[in-house]
Amino acid sequence: MNHHTAMNDGTAKPGDTATNDTLLSRLAPLDAAPRTEPTAAELDREETLLRTILDDTEPARRSVRPASRAPLVRRVSFTLAGALAAGLAVLTATGGLSGLPGVGPQGPLSSAELASWTGTPRSLDSAGAEGSAAEKACLDLTKDYGSGPADVSNADIRGSVASMVVSRGGDAAYCLAASDGNGITMSVSPALDLPADGIELDTYGARGEGSGQVNYAVGSVGSDVEKVTVRDRGHTVHATLQDGRWTAWWPEGDRYGLLTGTVTLTFADGTTRTIQSPDLP
Repeated sequence: MNHHTAMNDGTAKPGDTATNDTLLSRLAPLDAAPRTEPTAAELDREETLLRTILDDTEPARRSVRPASRAPLVRRVSFTLAGALAAGLAVLTATGGLSGLPGVGPQGPLSSAELASWTGTPRSLDSAGAEGSAAEKACLDLTKDYGSGPADVSNADIRGSVASMVVSRGGDAAYCLAASDGNGITMSVSPALDLPADGIELDTYGARGEGSGQVNYAVGSVGSDVEKVTVRDRGHTVHATLQDGRWTAWWPEGDRYGLLTGTVTLTFADGTTRTIQSPDLP
């Protein structure tokens, strides 16, 4: 009699299967888990939502590029007629500088070598002892850039540091070599076929810091351009022009390798055009 009353009141004994099923059915609507396995589309939406939430809650990041990292590289082109035509191209990691072992902490070239820098370069004679040593150093430094016979252009010397472009096949590298055997290199693009009054900035940047910092700029010019003069941080740099390419380097410019002054073009007819470097795209 007591057993019959317990069943009518819904009171269960341990192990009562029917009652357990009833309890589970009452709790089921409260279960937050989906009743079925989520579809691929649902999983994708969940993952996208999670990434959005994480992105929105991350603290803002500031991008500061120290001078010891790969140089900022930008391609800019323009002509004298009309507005400037510009494009931006970030090169691969091979655009970074590389130095020889044993280089001091301030930079790849010693401050003593850089102190000898001159704004107007001398032509580098590869037949002389000085030119021969510099060319050999740059050929060794750039041996991994391209394949085939090496062609040297834009060879000059400022103080006791020589610079040149070494090309092998379709690859080219800009090289600076000091009298103590140290040097730096960076890959550059082939010279472009530009309009007669055009100029293109292919690669620029910086390496080192303080009195050991080196800034550089390399690009292409049209056939009517006879001189390129870079003015940056108190330095006046007369670039070396050959075969449609211009090269320039100087010590202690902008720590991030930016061009902060002006670039002046002198044309075959004697006219000039000055461009504010920060205005370049």
